[in-house]
Amino acid sequence: MKQADNIILMGRNPLVEALNEGKDIEKVFILDSLRGDIEKEIRGICKDQNIPLSRVPNEKLNALAGNRNHQGVVGMISPIHFQELDDVLSLAFEQGKSPAIVILEGVSDVRNMAAICRSALVFGLDAVVITAKKHAAINSDTIKISAGAILNIPVCREKNMNAVIEKCKMYGIQILATDLHGAVAIDACDFTGPVAIVMGAEDMGVTPETLKQADQKIKIPQISDFDSLNVSVAAGIIFYQMMRSRA
Repeated sequence: MKQADNIILMGRNPLVEALNEGKDIEKVFILDSLRGDIEKEIRGICKDQNIPLSRVPNEKLNALAGNRNHQGVVGMISPIHFQELDDVLSLAFEQGKSPAIVILEGVSDVRNMAAICRSALVFGLDAVVITAKKHAAINSDTIKISAGAILNIPVCREKNMNAVIEKCKMYGIQILATDLHGAVAIDACDFTGPVAIVMGAEDMGVTPETLKQADQKIKIPQISDFDSLNVSVAAGIIFYQMMRSRA
């Protein structure tokens, strides 16, 4: 069935079967009081597959399921296929490319997510990477706002930022994190090698923990000291500068 343009799964067996078959699930909602073997199984599979899981009251599940029998679990089918970051990076290197990816740390607004995907595709990035927790919903609105770009660029969902950074460093990818303090201006950055650009959440930016692990902090030069640019606007400017640098 459809609920708010999202295809959803209801019931324990259908959800477990979909999870075991490797279906792309955007998110799983589970009754906050549900316990037992089925709860452990669903929680374990979601952890293994980096699928966000939220414990919610029965009222929320009823709303998602249109008051149909959900048996305490509802899963939202993703409209896109999540790809493995390892596969994307390996393929890029096999093709003789110097991969460039963008990592979104907590970007939660659908419009920003969509705009970043559109810019990433236009300026030739190899993938958009998100983490299992705190990311913008990927649904029909995201596809529409991105003008379909999100369907044409690999989107990778990793467990957390530590896992992403670990993989990047394993492949020799330079991690460039956006920050306003003590950062290098993007026109002085070397984007020619393998790079991962980290864009932070709309309200907090890149977390201090990620900044510590980054190889370099970068910023967009500004004439005015009025706050900072919107994350999707900033991403587009950085991607353009990277494309120019590589050209």
